Amino acid sequence: MDRLLFTLTISLLLVAGCGLGVSEHKDAVLDGLSTLNRGKPEEALENFNRAISIDPTHPDGYLGRANTLNTLGRYQESLKDYERVIEINPEIANAYVNRAIAYSHLKEYEKAIVDYEKALALDPEIDDPPGFLERLFSNRPNTDWGIRKHLEFLKREVDKSERKS
Repeated sequence: MDRLLFTLTISLLLVAGCGLGVSEHKDAVLDGLSTLNRGKPEEALENFNRAISIDPTHPDGYLGRANTLNTLGRYQESLKDYERVIEINPEIANAYVNRAIAYSHLKEYEKAIVDYEKALALDPEIDDPPGFLERLFSNRPNTDWGIRKHLEFLKREVDKSERKS
């Protein structure tokens, strides 16, 4: 769980940026990250909602809210926010990765595969940080896989499903 929160923090900081003189919007995003890191996801949702209400044209509030929903296991709800992030900026690889995670938990493997492949095309090194996606591969006991290994697993699951049909 600590790695998840750390990863979410780094991801959103990269999207949001940080520094002195942060805007009210970025302040709300940073508040969301902080509360999520302190294990208060419901409060984090409030902060990300605040960020979105301040500036709905920036993807970071939506990404934070979607990642928080994923953390809470509210995968279906997270999809709308990931779609909004991608609509605003289709180059954010983390949005595709995290949407793929939601799809994977919803057993929509074909959609997850498409998103993982898109994320890897945008950022081939996204899979490299140790434990980056450990938290959400819980549908398999080996959580040290990373995106590429999980992608292979999903393709095998789709193949099995198609053979049964």
